This record gives sequence, structure tokens and C-alpha cells, in this order.
Amino acid sequence: MIEVSCALIVEQGRILIAQNRATSDHPGKWEFPGGKLKKGETPEQSIVREIFEELNLQVKIIQKLEAVAYDYGHKHIQLIPFICCVEGGELVLNDHEAVKWVSLEQSLNVDFSEADKVLLQQAENWRILKEYLGE
Repeated sequence: MIEVSCALIVEQGRILIAQNRATSDHPGKWEFPGGKLKKGETPEQSIVREIFEELNLQVKIIQKLEAVAYDYGHKHIQLIPFICCVEGGELVLNDHEAVKWVSLEQSLNVDFSEADKVLLQQAENWRILKEYLGE
């Protein structure tokens, strides 16, 4: 199983989502940015590193959410989500086609990759996100 960290970056009642490039494993699909853990790295270290590498942003972890296991057939991942906020940096797209800020309700109509869809469908994650977004 591949361990993957992801960030639900929250700001002013919205969440930052990123669109995969055409050359990615999930071309054109939207996701919560993040990536694979490196050997010896904690999920917390991974998400801070990944967001800096992918988006040039420094983030602060607010809360870890319940992990999601998903089998894509060709790979089985454990998605480890964190609610985060931006602490610094200037947004740069180093690994994605596009990014946008969406409300939790708007996220229901986004074409997410499958693991990210499952993450959003978990009732406890939904409740916690609503609290942080002020809904």
C-alpha cells in the first residue's frame, strides 16, 4: 500500500483544490494537493514538504482527519488527510494544471479523483470540515 498525504487547505470558508496535469496518473481530475511519503518521513513532514514542492506554500497543520484506503486496481493507496492553513509563500503551480478555492458545497460538484471523493464522503471528515469552514 502506498501512503499518500493530502492537504485540505482552508481559508475564508473555502478549500484549495488542484487539478492534475494531463501527464499524471489521474489526468484532469481534481484533488487535495499532496503526495507520497518518503522513506522515514512522517505524514506530517510529508504534507508540509509536498505542499511547498507543489505549490510553493508554507502550511500549518490544524488537524489530522481519518485516513482513507482506496484500491485503484493498479495501485492501492492510503490517503492521509490534514486540514491546513497557509502560513506563507506565494502560490506557484509546480505540479498542477490549475488550482481554485471552493466552498464545501461546491466541492460536491467537482470531478475529484476517486480517493478524494471517498475522503469527502466520510461523515466525520465532513462534520469536522464544516466546523473549520464556519458552516
